[in-house]
Amino acid sequence: MNHEDAVSELKQLNSPAPFLSGPSAIVSNTIRYRDMIRQFVKRDLKNKYRGSLLGYLWSLLAPTLQCMVYYMLIVLWRGGYARKPLWLFGGILLYGFFRDSSKGTTDSLTRNLGLIKKMYFPREIFAVSNLISQLIVLLLSMIVLIPLLFKYGFEVNRYTLLAPLGIIGTLILGQGLGLLLCCPNSIHKDVGLFMRYIYTGLFFASPILWRYEDYFGPRISASYWETYLYANPLAVFLSLFRYGLDGSVPPVSPNNVFVAFFTSFVILLLGMCVFKKYEAGVIQSI
Repeated sequence: MNHEDAVSELKQLNSPAPFLSGPSAIVSNTIRYRDMIRQFVKRDLKNKYRGSLLGYLWSLLAPTLQCMVYYMLIVLWRGGYARKPLWLFGGILLYGFFRDSSKGTTDSLTRNLGLIKKMYFPREIFAVSNLISQLIVLLLSMIVLIPLLFKYGFEVNRYTLLAPLGIIGTLILGQGLGLLLCCPNSIHKDVGLFMRYIYTGLFFASPILWRYEDYFGPRISASYWETYLYANPLAVFLSLFRYGLDGSVPPVSPNNVFVAFFTSFVILLLGMCVFKKYEAGVIQSI
């Protein structure tokens, strides 16, 4: 192959994909390059704790320390209900997964730019490998919940299935948001800087440090709860996860769950389309 043919092939590989072909292309490439994704997952997990003495133990220690800080500030200082540590720890862990998975996907092109410049392969595998890595970290971190589950009397019932359902919904929403912002963030760093404040605002605006009963009813009209859930799908997934851990009925209706999943799927599909449409041009311009 001469130089002209090589340049022509490279341009073809980096040509923008049709907008609506994004979801099918990403799914197809994920299956085709699954071995490469596996290697990147191993790389991400190794790099996360490289240079530390405790290594993978930080997957348990980091969320435990973070949860203990909020426990001392919220529960010991303000007081709380009997099972609040379990709900607090669960909410913090799931929100951390949402934040880290979406932020990691948003930064996936800029963080791997050196490797991208050296050879061609579908760039979405960085986003997929980041998602899998963060999911593994979440599952490892959830070990800290086991003592609390036993302390408060863990009982498996039909509502327990809501916990994995909350994780799945959070996964879909976080990945969709990350893919949607990835290309704009690669061109304009303002996107990532602005999202820091969005993540902080979402943390306090979502039911993590508080419950439905704490504000909707005593301080805010309960009629606004439905509107709030429609506007914040993450709140629905957090509620499913926390009440699933507790094995109790969540204060969300089936309609709330449907709308939250539908909204998250739309964001994911739109993110896939935007990513595959513009990522080739972004790589050429940075």
